[in-house]
Amino acid sequence: MITKEMKISEVLSAYPQTLNIFVSVSPHFKKLNNKILRKALASRVTVEQAASIANVDLNTLLFELNKSIQNSFESIKSSAKDLQSNATIIQKPKFFDEINPDKILKLDVRPIIDSGKDPFMDIMTKINELKDDEILLILNSFEPIPLYSVLGKKGFEHWTEKERNLFKVYFYRGQGKNQNEIPKEQRPSLQETDFKKMIELDVRDLVPPEPMMKILETLSKIDENTVLLVHHHREPMMLYPKLEERGYEAISNKIEENYYKVIITKKRN
Repeated sequence: MITKEMKISEVLSAYPQTLNIFVSVSPHFKKLNNKILRKALASRVTVEQAASIANVDLNTLLFELNKSIQNSFESIKSSAKDLQSNATIIQKPKFFDEINPDKILKLDVRPIIDSGKDPFMDIMTKINELKDDEILLILNSFEPIPLYSVLGKKGFEHWTEKERNLFKVYFYRGQGKNQNEIPKEQRPSLQETDFKKMIELDVRDLVPPEPMMKILETLSKIDENTVLLVHHHREPMMLYPKLEERGYEAISNKIEENYYKVIITKKRN
């Protein structure tokens, strides 16, 4: 059965015939015909998020998907009401009315996507260059819902407004602390944790995509009693969603320029 929690990549991998269903219910899903975008985007988006992005009814989408694999829709408990109740309406921050327009940096990702490329690295580059008093404005033809979670973990809040077919998403530093950066005085030393084994991996001399490949290959050796310590030349932003998919989490600490220590552990229930 296909459920709202499944990633699009999982659905397409298990049931390749559902690609035609996605494309038929909304023009937004035509991007899945592009192999590069399908590989990059489908692994980050759940069926529920996809329905919201494309502004299609979740029940309708689940019905069509399950019908294509000959599953009964009667047993699906998700409903449009559930989707609506989970939505969070974020009001426009008051300080937006006073901010200097020069402090708002704009990134239009539509041309990047239209060219068949994944805009994720362009967004991460802009975010990493953003000063504390600046705001990143992303222009897109659909609401980039998975990005809210990714940047939220880096301490960014967002406000989104829609103008016809254009989504304008403002990312700004929130009051909360970066969830990927634990204050030094609160960081647990590895000796103090209950991990019984540590594996170290130095990928600083490798060229992309070898660092990510090495790390993903090593994950099979990581259980709940083992921690993977990676020495990396930069913060591996592209790695985080892939770890999340596989049930792992990471904390990155910048030691010095071009040197990060990334601690990867298996999620515990």
